[in-house]
Amino acid sequence: MTRRNSGKSLRDKILKGIKDPRAAAYYLRNTLPNSIASRFKKPGFVGIPENRSESEFGDYVSFVAKAATDADTFSKFKSHRRYRAVLEHVSPEQGSEYLAVIEEQSPDFFDRFDLFKINDLIGAPITHLYSGVGEFSPTTLRYVKVASDLRKYFGSDIGKKIAEIGVGYGGQLLVNDQVFKVTEHHLYDLPPVLDLVERYLEAHILNCSYKTMTLNRNSADERYDLAISNYAFSELPSQLQCKYIEKILTKSSRGYLTMNSGLQGSAFRGNKLSLDDLRLKLPPFEVFEEVPLTAANNYIIVWGHR
Repeated sequence: MTRRNSGKSLRDKILKGIKDPRAAAYYLRNTLPNSIASRFKKPGFVGIPENRSESEFGDYVSFVAKAATDADTFSKFKSHRRYRAVLEHVSPEQGSEYLAVIEEQSPDFFDRFDLFKINDLIGAPITHLYSGVGEFSPTTLRYVKVASDLRKYFGSDIGKKIAEIGVGYGGQLLVNDQVFKVTEHHLYDLPPVLDLVERYLEAHILNCSYKTMTLNRNSADERYDLAISNYAFSELPSQLQCKYIEKILTKSSRGYLTMNSGLQGSAFRGNKLSLDDLRLKLPPFEVFEEVPLTAANNYIIVWGHR
């Protein structure tokens, strides 16, 4: 079969990749010939091929494992290019857009921004100067915006027991901990990622408690007041999505999932549940526009909201 790829299409993909590095990495893996794409892959997998999330391709896992154990790497992991390919790649402009949403939805948060700076104290993130709040990592502003969304949809009491699927280094928990009174937070991710999370969170003093867990360590007996995921659930292969739905999401009375798969034009396609599939498997939910929109056809799934 002849491969067709116009110059304009390629330029469009390059421009899209500049704005969304994860989508660019996906394009490199799935569009370039195997002989070239293999140069972008380094060992460090956890799951067998059919069970790998998008973040497992490339050298993210091996870098995270090093950051969790090596003090020098840990001290500046947020600004390293290998880490920023998956996380900490929010642009300064997107940071400004998140800040505008926060100002509209939760103006009282501006009295707490000194508390939110806690998430920029470790890992040497790349920060930028924002009017009214000072130096911040754009990624931290995204976490604050998510906290603002959670309060918008669920009120000041989001529940006592929270599950988060795909947790990065624990930044969302750390920001939420400044806003909500949560008793227990369960963090689900790959084992090397959870090692980094523990090192990161133990460097702080939390109001809540937390547990790091893999999906296989969940007995399906847990019940949650709220389940959240910032893109991670949507980047899992469908069989893993189904198991997370079975064990966690259907056991959660409320949910907030930012999605970048499930629609025909989503950044991540292929072995992913469609939005129609999700309507059949998840608790009844409502779809909201992602604001600001960080990639075409992103959206937010919410259930149990007021």
